[in-house]
Order: sequence, then C-alpha cells, then structure tokens
Amino acid sequence: MTARSLADHRDAVAAALRPSLVLDVLLADAVGATLAEDLVAPSDLPPTPVAERDGYAVVAADTATASADAPVSLAVSHDVSFDVRAPRRHVRGAAARVPSGAAVPTGADAVVALSDTDMGVAKVGIARPVQRGEGVREAGFDARGGTVLVAAGTRLGPRQVAAAAALGRARVRVRPVPRVVVLAVGDELIEPGTSRPGGGVAEATTHMIAALVQEAGAKPYRVGAVPDDALQLRGAIEDQLVRADMVITTGGLSDGPQDTVADVLARMGRFTAVDLQLRPGRRHGLGVIDAGDREVPVVALPGSPAAAAMGFEAYVRRAVRVLCGHPNVERAPFAARARRRWIAAPGVVTGMPVVVERDADGMLSVTPLGAENLSLADLARADAVVWSGPDAHVFDVGDTVSCTVWGG
Repeated sequence: MTARSLADHRDAVAAALRPSLVLDVLLADAVGATLAEDLVAPSDLPPTPVAERDGYAVVAADTATASADAPVSLAVSHDVSFDVRAPRRHVRGAAARVPSGAAVPTGADAVVALSDTDMGVAKVGIARPVQRGEGVREAGFDARGGTVLVAAGTRLGPRQVAAAAALGRARVRVRPVPRVVVLAVGDELIEPGTSRPGGGVAEATTHMIAALVQEAGAKPYRVGAVPDDALQLRGAIEDQLVRADMVITTGGLSDGPQDTVADVLARMGRFTAVDLQLRPGRRHGLGVIDAGDREVPVVALPGSPAAAAMGFEAYVRRAVRVLCGHPNVERAPFAARARRRWIAAPGVVTGMPVVVERDADGMLSVTPLGAENLSLADLARADAVVWSGPDAHVFDVGDTVSCTVWGG
C-alpha cells in the first residue's frame, strides 16, 4: 500500500496516460476526434464574389427605375456556368442568368432574385430595384485567406467537419477518440432491472463513470458487473483489451480476502494500490496492463458512487482530456458565496458538492451537500464542487468560495 497526496497521484496518472498518436484520417472518420492541426483557409473563401441565390447578375444602377407596374427590361447576355475557369466581364445594361453559388460576372454588383423577374431568356423584366451588393456574397465572405477556421485541439463535430470540407480537405490530422473500458467489481452487484435470490445491489457506479468518460471526450465501453473472482476478473479484462486505450475499474480494492482487483492487475502488468489523501474515498489504484504489443493504463476507483465520482473529478477527467489531446483539461472556476458553514478536515483534499443558486442581489451562492456523508440523492442534486485542503479550512456563511461546475 502506498500513501500519496492528490497532487502526486495526479502527476502519476498524467505520466501514465499520454495523448494518442496523430493519425491522418478521412473526413468522414474524423467526427468526435480531436484536431491535431489548424485548419487554415489558404485563400479567400469564396475566392470571388458569388451569387447567394438563383437570379440575374446586374449592375444595381440599371434597375433604379424598376417597379412592378413598369419593369426594367435588360438583355440577357449569357448563362453563368460552374465550368468556366474565370467569370466573364459583365456588360452594362445587360443581365446574366446565374445559379446560386456561381461566380458573379466581373463588373456586376448585384443579383436579382428570380421571383422579382419574369424569368425571361433573351430579355428579362425586372420588377423592383436592387441595391449594390444585394444577393451577392463577396470574396472572403466565409473566410479570408490565412484565417484559422478550426484550431488544433478542437473536438470535431458537424460544423467543424463542414468547415474542413469547405476548405477542400478530404483528410485531416487528428488524435482519435480514446476508448475507455469501464467495469465494476463486486459479488454483491447486479445489473439494474435484474434480480437474484437473496437480493443484491444495483450497479450504479460504472453507469455514472461511463457517462463522465463520454462527457470528457472519450468513448466509453461499459462492461457488466464482474464478481470478486480472480479468474473471472482477469478473463473479463483480457476480453476487453483489444479495444481499450484505458481501463477504469470500480470497487474490489479493500483489504478483505474477497477483493481481487489489486492482485489480478499486478499479475497482468504493474499496479499500485494507493491510500489517497482525498475525501470522500481514499483507496484508489494505478497501473498498466500488459497487452502484448502495448501497455494499457488502468485506473482503479472506489466502488462507492460518491467516492468514484469525486475521484474521477479530482484526477481522472483531466487525464482523459489529456489522452484525447484537448488543450483545455481543467474546468473553469467561478466564484460564489457560501450559504452555510462547513469545515474541511485537515490532511486531505476535500471535494464538497454544492447546489448553486442565485441570490436576490444577483450573486451566485452555494449550499453544501453531504458534509458528513454524501448520499446518492446529494450526488444527483449537486451542480458544482468546492475544493479545499489539505490544510484545514472553515467556510463561514457569506465567504466567497471558488467552485467548478460538475458536468456530466
């Protein structure tokens, strides 16, 4: 057993979990991954003014006298084609039929919508005046050359993939979404909605941890509860290694003869059980599993939902974000005012879940939950966490405290 401060354990976990390798992937395979390069517009996008609607390209001044009762008649000079390398020069006093997205002829400064014309072929009648720039997207409207459309470190979603496609990128360099296997260990555990003779405890912790993994940016693979049996536990882990970039276990870490996690993981690679200076939940673990051609990091969390949640928030989430390649790995803090008094014990880092409300004066305020023992109801209600320690601290009513939002 190793005693360790939270700061030291965070460093140890960070050292074990390195960002994944950068891969060059097809755009369709990049969704959810973390961009490993800036996506920069090589030139103005669009490179020339383009029509933003189907219509007729004109010089706006030629339509100044147009009205529904007395349309302006202009000769149709040509049909604009997407196949032409460069836009033709516009003839004053004429109109060119142009489809949406096509380059506007050089010299034309507006596009009249089809609905404002008689849709003529040789000549077109225009029923209202248009202003200069109307119906036209200017060169560089979407992006100027040299502009970073999507920065490295961004998790790619639908909008970012669209930006890459607009730049003509068929492939991008990304850090793939890490795959995190999550499994619970305990003879007493049963899957929610099932039963067995003598009862059992519905397994809730890994459902929560899997959701937190997903919220952090990785892909969770939750495994059903595994009994405290060395052979079954080892078999369950070995079955998952083919798809695991990381393994998180919950439970099975106490010193009792039925708890097998530390022994099994030590036999599968290297593992250290840690008496962590963190409250709630002090028994944690860290190691690597030998997967043949690679080593898979494993983090062991307590079985209690509250302790596992606090451990994940204290050091695992940051490591998962690093594994994903995200540049922002810490939650942004915010200030609030304490509504009740509570005492943080000395010698440990304490995470105090709180409910966040807004007072009549507009100031955010927090109420601590589970000061002595955090219940599942408290866990579900919490909006944020106030961290303190390892020095003892008394939070009095009205004190300003620093909080982090508890997402997931």
